[in-house]
Amino acid sequence: MVQRFTVIAGGLAGSSQDLPAGERRWRVDLRSVGTVGEPEIAAWRALLVRTGSAQTPFADPDYLLPAARHQSAGRAVVLGFVWCRRDEGAEALRGVLPLVLGGSLWRRSHAGLWSPPGLPHGTGLSIEASCAQEVASALRDALARAGWRLAMALPDLNAGMAPECRFTLLPASEARSGRRAVPTSHMVGVRPADFLSEEFESVSEPGRVRDAVEDFLALDARTARRPIVADPSEAAMVRVVTRLFARRRAVSIDLASRSGLIVAGSLRLGTRQTLWRSAAAAAQT
Repeated sequence: MVQRFTVIAGGLAGSSQDLPAGERRWRVDLRSVGTVGEPEIAAWRALLVRTGSAQTPFADPDYLLPAARHQSAGRAVVLGFVWCRRDEGAEALRGVLPLVLGGSLWRRSHAGLWSPPGLPHGTGLSIEASCAQEVASALRDALARAGWRLAMALPDLNAGMAPECRFTLLPASEARSGRRAVPTSHMVGVRPADFLSEEFESVSEPGRVRDAVEDFLALDARTARRPIVADPSEAAMVRVVTRLFARRRAVSIDLASRSGLIVAGSLRLGTRQTLWRSAAAAAQT
């Protein structure tokens, strides 16, 4: 069976042809981050449901699109949407691949897979396993026709593991303290009469998320070796991601305070409350 591909830059409609009965037609739509609209996002979410990644926040468009916009290190990230139509049926999205298009004086134009910082390579992929090889072939052929070469092999598109394992955050690069923590059950302390215990608050209401995120960023600025607010692009991403997830009540900002001062906080994303960021002030002695 002969595969037919088209490349559509920016989502412009391509010419259609009558196909033999039963033949599948593939279309690769290369879109910059700013041109991804609601129809693409809706089809993307449906694909996540079919691939079992719908509850993984790091695979969600509300995470990947802000990450590509704010955390691409100056590189142009393009989303490759791979569509398939059989006969006169409705067109279905079979794959979404974040790509970095680049070139140099010594290499012809090439394309590589892109992943958000802090996540394992290839975790931005969303591909239906039943047609993974066809999706990969469609992408390679489409890029070649547009003058790009896929500079590396695609990872195992079937993944063979649970989505939550494929999207595990990588450990931070900060050096860890050499001190060994003493188990809480082995500690004995004497508190002054005016000691105030910590008060905890969990914020998920969309109208309150913005202020809670700013409280978290202020805590992070006071306590972290490498605060988020020191990197404007990362701070912007945190603000955008939490705002987008808040629209679906899929974010939780947990704050602990003592004597009116916030001393610990965490950001959790998704329906499973996956930990994304955390910060804590040093314990007072």
